[in-house]
Amino acid sequence: MRRESHPPSGRLDVMTGKKREGSMEAIVEALIEPDWKTVGILGAARGGALATDGAAIGTEHLLAAITTTKGPAREALAAEGATQTALLAVIRDRMGRDDAWRGADDAEGSVAAQDVLGEDGGRRDRFTGAAAGALTAAMGQARREGASKFGAVHLLRALLGEDSSTEDRNVEDSPAEGNRAVELLGVCGISPQAVRDRLDSGTGGPPGQEDGLSPLLHATRDVLLGRDQYRHLPFWKRWLVKSAGINLASKPAWWTGMETYEQAHRLGNRTVGTEHALLAILATHEVALRYPHLAGENAPAPDTRYAGGERLAGLGIDYASVHSALTGDRVLLTADARPVEQYLEEAAGPSAVSTADSGGESPVDPGTGPLVELLLSEETRARQLVDALTVRDA
Repeated sequence: MRRESHPPSGRLDVMTGKKREGSMEAIVEALIEPDWKTVGILGAARGGALATDGAAIGTEHLLAAITTTKGPAREALAAEGATQTALLAVIRDRMGRDDAWRGADDAEGSVAAQDVLGEDGGRRDRFTGAAAGALTAAMGQARREGASKFGAVHLLRALLGEDSSTEDRNVEDSPAEGNRAVELLGVCGISPQAVRDRLDSGTGGPPGQEDGLSPLLHATRDVLLGRDQYRHLPFWKRWLVKSAGINLASKPAWWTGMETYEQAHRLGNRTVGTEHALLAILATHEVALRYPHLAGENAPAPDTRYAGGERLAGLGIDYASVHSALTGDRVLLTADARPVEQYLEEAAGPSAVSTADSGGESPVDPGTGPLVELLLSEETRARQLVDALTVRDA
């Protein structure tokens, strides 16, 4: 999408966010430069706007860009679950949909970047009115603190709106003044006040979002959110997943395959079997249920990608029961009919080829249904566990 060309009509006042006329000396004096990390954030936001066909850089792009740079601002967001992976998944899922956002971000009041940032602004870039206001508010905060430059924390506080705090985590229903950054957090079930509290405490600290997951599933959750990585993967694949912000919840078959080996590692088992695949199916399903904004990205209708986990849940099988049976040696298991790799590869077969529905760009993920069907149709350790647990419950 081509950007509209608008001649600058005066700089923004860093205290009010409104355009004003004045001498060049006054304008230069009023502007506060971004520090070097924030320059990187602005560049990432520009790239995010271009990738999502944005005519102007919005507050949602600025918020997501903060997660790309190390520091207390990113740590505060990540501790509440607003990681790069989570935010980008929501933005991608809303791309190209006219009714995707409730807030307009004051897009009609877009401002030339150089009117906001002076020479630090791109000549062809524009900010939505809300994004421009957040940047000028960040400058104002830095000025009041006596800082020579404004940083990521100043920008994050401005995006959150210091005067729009709320304890209600369902802030998606009432985004503050159409600010899409606040709305984006709301979609992720995160309160702006919770992030502000993290900033005020001066440390990211342990994850604080109450998602109701068992501690046994925290490692799986943290990999999904991008807080951690699968260590058994080669470096290039770990780098790809992290740098691209790949949402594993949108590819459950692929996610389950990687989680299978991690489950074996967590149990201290050197040999990977179908029992670990069973744990992986249950773990990914239960975590995905707690993070619908991730599981719902590009979801087909009807969404059958997690059919395997749903089938097991219908039998009364959950992650905790299988984990307890394995760690307590309560079920005597015989050898699998064949190596677990064969089940994983056979179940994921359709995902290896792009289809017409995917436009030849992205392989279609078959979900976990085919894998569960395979595991329960043969004499596998996974089937032995399911049989033992369902008979016991009956």
